[in-house]
Amino acid sequence: MNRFTLTSLIGVLVFGITIWLGALSPKSIAHPIEGDARDPIIAFEMVRDAAELTAVIGEDRASYAAIRDAIDKVNRIDFLYMTVYGAFIALFFMAIAQQRSDRRWLILSVVGIVAMLADVRENMMLLALTQDGADVAPLIEALVSATWIKWFALGLTSLGAGYALFEDHSMPRLRLIGMIVGLSASIFTCLAYLEPVKFPQYMALAIFLSWLLMVVYAHLVGRAQISLA
Repeated sequence: MNRFTLTSLIGVLVFGITIWLGALSPKSIAHPIEGDARDPIIAFEMVRDAAELTAVIGEDRASYAAIRDAIDKVNRIDFLYMTVYGAFIALFFMAIAQQRSDRRWLILSVVGIVAMLADVRENMMLLALTQDGADVAPLIEALVSATWIKWFALGLTSLGAGYALFEDHSMPRLRLIGMIVGLSASIFTCLAYLEPVKFPQYMALAIFLSWLLMVVYAHLVGRAQISLA
């Protein structure tokens, strides 16, 4: 099995876990905010102070056990998710580096691993914050750093994936779509950092679409390589 085929298979697993996590995620935050269309898990990741934390998970565990338990369950499964998507991103750029005999693409493999490691740190903070008596201020400070290292790393790898597709002139439509989606992912990541209520859903969607295109490209190239073998 070549690297592109393996990448596409791991990508399908990423999508399966994404659907699973979406089904387990709570449907709303503890105190819904008008105009906030974010998924509760993303809203939790984006908290920047104690007031925002309370809005998402409530004042205490006894009163908001259901939402806190659901969030904790998602974040525990997320350790599997981040491992799989980290491997998917790293392997995709390893395959690109091998295909084009250009080791510079491996830098983006490393960025994908950085995103995964930042996600580990993020989840540790999230699991701590749902507990009563948590030392909120330092946990949120660490959370903000880990969250945005993760998202900017994912935005950068999406941009890199878009450029990788754009470089391949054998697939005219896919290369154009890939570049548009990659640029969108990076732009929405910056906008989400500046406006963490308005743009995170667009950021997450653009990155997800980037992963979808990576799977399609990996499948097509992997199949072509098998045919030539």
